[in-house]
Amino acid sequence: MKTATKQDWVLLIHQLPPKPTSLRVSVWRKLQNLGAVSLKNSVYVLPFDEKTHEDFQWLKQEIESLGGEATVFRAGSVEGATDDEIIASFRRARDEDYTRVTAELDGMAGAVREQRRGGHLSAGRLRSHEAELDKLHAELEGIIATDCFGARGRTLAVAAYERCQRFLREPQSGGTKSAKASQTRSSTLDLARYQGQKWVTRRNLHIDRLASVWLIRQFIDKRPRFHFVAEGETVQDSIPFDMFGAEFTHHGEDCTFETMIKRFGLGDDPSLRQMAEIVHDIDLKDNKFNRHEAPGLNAVVRGLGEMLKDDRKLIQQSSVIFDGLYALLSKDNRKAQTKQRSGKKRKR
Repeated sequence: MKTATKQDWVLLIHQLPPKPTSLRVSVWRKLQNLGAVSLKNSVYVLPFDEKTHEDFQWLKQEIESLGGEATVFRAGSVEGATDDEIIASFRRARDEDYTRVTAELDGMAGAVREQRRGGHLSAGRLRSHEAELDKLHAELEGIIATDCFGARGRTLAVAAYERCQRFLREPQSGGTKSAKASQTRSSTLDLARYQGQKWVTRRNLHIDRLASVWLIRQFIDKRPRFHFVAEGETVQDSIPFDMFGAEFTHHGEDCTFETMIKRFGLGDDPSLRQMAEIVHDIDLKDNKFNRHEAPGLNAVVRGLGEMLKDDRKLIQQSSVIFDGLYALLSKDNRKAQTKQRSGKKRKR
């Protein structure tokens, strides 16, 4: 995000109930993941654009649903702080994040180097290091995504990651991640009642809405019609999704894609569950599932969004990406199931 001569800001002011104490920790973590900077104890700021405003609106909704109070508003200036002072605060915060990740990466690189010298770098240790490197890489990508004003520490952090990656890949490349698959199933809606419907959501689609459109087309409604509206607009006799107050939107810690999978009873499909984890990590930026596919898919979808300013064209192009991801995950899951069955037969 480039700084302009005049910088607009979006602010979140919130008040949390004293209990549960976990709510305060959860909100703080989400603010950190968004890259928000604290101006006062309960006042947080981000550079204004449509996405940051949306992020704060979702957090406001979550705070209010849990008994707290929150206000989100746009400001051309912030009392008591100049734009340059706020920008400097963002750069300091990101530099602190970069410094922490750089130290962890350098520590891992040193450990790998010593273990290799001593002949103690076993396959198990190598896999463990690779899993940890994946986590640090995802964390670094998250910091970069919120580095709105080009903090200086980015170059050192990226160099540390690349250096650590080289150390790990010298002897061999390996390590496979076991897929996570846990989805809580709720009451299931009848798909027959949702055929040939008008589905409406907000314009300027991002990952959660794009994935939800794909899910509706592929698994819910065989003849859907989509409408994209400005904030506050409605379409008569339509089903809204990923909109405030809609049935199919964010609920608790779930993004819209996760909500729809649960409500329509699609959670038995392990590939859809895995896609939901990826979409969740991109949309909510909380690294809940730490899916290694998330940074790559995020980059591709954001790139398409920059290139294609028409929502229908964006859906057409991104649907191919989602089709490919689903096919790949399905293939991997079939292989894993075949291997598991073969193992059971050998034990007999």
